[in-house]
Amino acid sequence: MALPEQLRSPRLRQRHESARHERPRQRNNVDIATLDVVPRQEFVREFSHNYSQGSHVTMLGPTQRGKTTLCFELLGQVITPDHKCVILSGKPPSRDDVMEGAAKQLNLRVIDEWPPTYSIRDRKRNGYVLRPHQTMKDLEADEVNIRKQFKAAMMANYASKKPVITVCDEAFQVQNNLKLRDEYEAPLMRGAPINAQWSLLQRGRFSSYLAYDAPDHIFIAMDPDVSNQKRYSEIGGVDPKLVATIVSELRTKTVKTKKGGRTISEFLYINRSGPEMCIVSMD
Repeated sequence: MALPEQLRSPRLRQRHESARHERPRQRNNVDIATLDVVPRQEFVREFSHNYSQGSHVTMLGPTQRGKTTLCFELLGQVITPDHKCVILSGKPPSRDDVMEGAAKQLNLRVIDEWPPTYSIRDRKRNGYVLRPHQTMKDLEADEVNIRKQFKAAMMANYASKKPVITVCDEAFQVQNNLKLRDEYEAPLMRGAPINAQWSLLQRGRFSSYLAYDAPDHIFIAMDPDVSNQKRYSEIGGVDPKLVATIVSELRTKTVKTKKGGRTISEFLYINRSGPEMCIVSMD
């Protein structure tokens, strides 16, 4: 359960050892103190060395655990004007503080329909945030429009000849509410090395097993829901009972936001090429 070699500098090892001594031994015969605890900024900086074009990523955990924030931090290490991303955002404007800052942070253009109108400035952009227009008066019509725009973008990315990352900010919504499961699963089965899929999932249940089985990189926030933990058996190469116990013991803290506060979590990181595991700290 060691870290990838790229993250094993002497300086990081010293920090990891300090973190281990600070973390008490846990219950259920699982000693979380044996896992490396990687400082968040260090992990994010090194992620690009451990990420290959076309690799899929899945982030799991309840709402407001910090999945979107970590996802965007990692995206910032791998996307470029020649390796773009398309973020599928189904929430109404002003309902997601993190998404509001994504375009500026990642040098993305916000659009409301696919394909985007041509702009010469897009050559230097790292991609798009696709946020379809919503009237907020007719939920059925809004959902029809979101489905139409998401489907067009997903299929365009799947057919792309240039490397692109599709980010499903609400993968459960895409698969179930919008009934785009086939379009969602296609890149996971046949997308590499051109079309990578990054999925953010709040619920383990009712989601495609490919969201667990296909990704090379999996991040799981603290989640006490036993029914969600059962789905971890679909993460190949790791002991699901061990993963469930670790996830239930991850630390959380409350942080202040403009709209009050939210609870963020440490993440269990699983690199399935090993398989290898570590804990990504909150700081």
